[in-house]
Amino acid sequence: MKKLFFSLIILLGAFILPRADLALAKAHFTPGGSGYMLATMPPPGLFYLMYNVWYQADDYYLNDGKKLRARDADTKVFTQTHRLVWSTPVEILSGNLMFDIVIPVTNYSLGRDLVGPNGDQHHFGIGDPHTHVTIAWHRPKFDALASVAVHWPIGDYREGETASPGLGYFGLQPTVGLTWYFDEAKTWTWSTVLRYEISYKQRHTDMREGNNFHMESSIGKKLGDIALAVSTAGSWQTTNSRGKPTLAANDQRTTRFALGPEFVVGLGRWGSLSFRCLFDVLAHNNPKGTMSVVTWSVPVFITQMD
Repeated sequence: MKKLFFSLIILLGAFILPRADLALAKAHFTPGGSGYMLATMPPPGLFYLMYNVWYQADDYYLNDGKKLRARDADTKVFTQTHRLVWSTPVEILSGNLMFDIVIPVTNYSLGRDLVGPNGDQHHFGIGDPHTHVTIAWHRPKFDALASVAVHWPIGDYREGETASPGLGYFGLQPTVGLTWYFDEAKTWTWSTVLRYEISYKQRHTDMREGNNFHMESSIGKKLGDIALAVSTAGSWQTTNSRGKPTLAANDQRTTRFALGPEFVVGLGRWGSLSFRCLFDVLAHNNPKGTMSVVTWSVPVFITQMD
């Protein structure tokens, strides 16, 4: 049971979660959906995860880091993301080969000052699905991963909308990650994942979003069938956007950094639950609020255990 629970905690930290569709977000991916041991992958088998993400912000911060003076700049988001992970026993470069697919469904409400007088304030739809190919390594002192994700522009894309469930363009995202164990029992861990998201031209427009560097990290302690952690998440736009005459102009890049606590608990044969709350402490060209995440993870089957 402890081995099974440990593998589920590992899966709860799975390294890629689709963006929470925050208002005026300029990338497919929004950091904060993963936390404890996020760079450690599960054993061979098939796993299902359901991420539930709530995000609420009362304020929007501009390019210079100052708050937008507005009567209604509220952002309210709920995203439920469904993910299927297949960890194979096939080895490449001494690591396990993995595949997964992620499908987000999002409902959000935006303040009038964020969408303009003619904008749609309420949105609901299926976002762009993501597929990933990963190689994961497991060693006595550390775990590691290398991955490539593709964001497919087949979600509910609404041309001209301030924040559409689908974005209407392809994205490519290479990823690397490391989990380090500070003791032989592997109860104290530090884990981090780095991603670089490359955006391509949006269909039916001349717009191309800027590229983004994403970081998620956590320090955690395993205590029997529970785990406690402190997690951080950050995103920095590294290149200018082109062809987008909005609040996020060509010379205005987005920045976001958040941190907060996490709690993981086992549910026996029903898998495990992770609870995480992240508070934005820095935002440029972004809302500044609070993200709450509840993730349920359950194995469909496990083919072998370490």
